Amino acid sequence: MGTNLRKNPESEFIITPKTSISSQFLEKSGTEKVPRTLSISWPVFFVLLLTVTLCSSEVSALEYSGMISIEAIDMTGENVYQQSFESGRSKLKWPIDVKTLGIELGLTGKDLFDVEFLAAAEPWVSDSHPMKDYDYINESAYPGRQSHDGVDIFSESKVESKAFVIDGKSHLFPVRTRFISAGLTAGYRYEEYDYRASDTRQTGYGPWQDQTSKVSGPTSLYTIEYEIFSLGLSLRSDIGDTLVLTLDACALPFVHVKDEDNHIRRTRISKSTTSGSGYQTSFSGLYKISRNWFISSGFTLSSIETSGHSDQFWYGDDPATPYFNDTGEMLKGIDTEINQKCYRFNLGASRHF
Repeated sequence: MGTNLRKNPESEFIITPKTSISSQFLEKSGTEKVPRTLSISWPVFFVLLLTVTLCSSEVSALEYSGMISIEAIDMTGENVYQQSFESGRSKLKWPIDVKTLGIELGLTGKDLFDVEFLAAAEPWVSDSHPMKDYDYINESAYPGRQSHDGVDIFSESKVESKAFVIDGKSHLFPVRTRFISAGLTAGYRYEEYDYRASDTRQTGYGPWQDQTSKVSGPTSLYTIEYEIFSLGLSLRSDIGDTLVLTLDACALPFVHVKDEDNHIRRTRISKSTTSGSGYQTSFSGLYKISRNWFISSGFTLSSIETSGHSDQFWYGDDPATPYFNDTGEMLKGIDTEINQKCYRFNLGASRHF
């Protein structure tokens, strides 16, 4: 049984026998997965936040107003998924390329507080950016392969995606002056991205040039979900009776992620759970065009880094190992990192009542 990588025209990514990257984890199949941090149920978190806000004596005495808004949303960035093995690591970059409409509801208590809830969804669309896959291999694990720095195998795949987002946030401004208010902001955000990858082109470099190939048709299905909790500081300025500007700077102290990668050509499913943290900065404006109608706009930058473990399961026989039936094989405890960087723009029209 040889230790060199085998090239399989049926597969879009690097195809390795179990004596290479995967084999080193077969011995660890009994390893227990590290439990992820216990998350707080987001409805409980949001209800507690709202209850504390509304039960303060100053807030209870306020008159409230409502808001409904239609928002045009543009989200760009990447979901980056990396697994590390003793003989190398693999990094996949799935694009965030969302353009959709959302509905936002809000409740305001004078200038003291506000609570907002946004829901948005995008159906299946073709992305303008491909999924990118980078393989970094430790050649010492493969006799006959010369040492090579940098990316060893790179591939790109066409992508279709859909997305679903819900976002709840609140502001409380206990410090208020004539021109500016200062306070706290807190919130919860749920994001789900689903991908379908196809038509992959793979290029090998250095000692891996024999891995250059391409494949047509479906190659991978990928789903990733985020639960993001935020807490930070907020500044708000009212300019006359027509313009309100808000600046938020938040920590993302609790971020929980889970994903599932169905590697169709390898009949293999990988499931991950990770946790971590991040930061978020946003700037928004609200411009009054009539008594009850407003134009809203905003920009948000968020960055997230998480780590955890993955489990892999072969639901069929992997064509990369013709000498071995992989059906039912499982690898556990694979070191995994999932990171995200996202830019969000929004422009909308709202009515206050």
